[in-house]
Amino acid sequence: MFGAPVPDPLAISSTFGPRWKFSAQRDDFHLGIDFYGELGTPLFAIGDGVVHGIFPDGSATFPLGGNVIVIEHVISERTFHDRPVDHFYAVYLHTETMLVTTGQTVTRGQMIGTMGMTGDTDFVHLHFETRVGTPCSLEFQVGHPECATGYDPHVHPFLFVGGENVDQLYVGELASSDGFVARYQATRGDLDLDAIETDFGTLDFDTREGLDAGSTATLDNFDYGYVRLVPVEFLSSSDSIAYELHFKDRPSYLEVRDIYGRGLRFGDRP
Repeated sequence: MFGAPVPDPLAISSTFGPRWKFSAQRDDFHLGIDFYGELGTPLFAIGDGVVHGIFPDGSATFPLGGNVIVIEHVISERTFHDRPVDHFYAVYLHTETMLVTTGQTVTRGQMIGTMGMTGDTDFVHLHFETRVGTPCSLEFQVGHPECATGYDPHVHPFLFVGGENVDQLYVGELASSDGFVARYQATRGDLDLDAIETDFGTLDFDTREGLDAGSTATLDNFDYGYVRLVPVEFLSSSDSIAYELHFKDRPSYLEVRDIYGRGLRFGDRP
């Protein structure tokens, strides 16, 4: 139903979820996917839809996002955070040019703009987000009740535009003198980790189960009490993506799952 927003959907420098933000040298929960390319690379509508808004560089809605295009797409009704939803918003940030206007109807594959580096960024790329039910982030909703839903609408864009999913994963124990440390590693063809479950609790990056999404600061804090997640640096040149999981106590089991519910288990679930 939906296609890629860029000509080369494998050119990814950051995926959705926890990451080590190289440019800022800190932990960061990334709310979209960064597709890298050359200045002027075409950007496409991922499906039929209507342009919800055009936001020039420095707008109050996206103050750091540069030139931003937001397109609304209709989907079959489903439940998200216990609420019925039948639409989502594709958000294109840091664009160089914007070739559509608010209210315009677009079709899948239509060129809507070009890749750039406007706003708060130091390299040419498209930061692409998908927001379910509302175009407003949870933080933005606080001061804008007209779009308030009470939940964080960002989900992994692969849920709509797909992505490689070769299921080449590894989960294993690392030697440690303090607690229990596990390492999750996957190939570049598996940038879709969604959930980490143990007998101590569950972390779900799409639904935010076990996470505090109330602010950027709390979402970017990867110390969850019973476990501290440490993302390994991932760049456009990286062959694999990896995370270390530092537990205070050894879990009886550790299960990791992707956005399709597939994954691996370390240990035996009671």
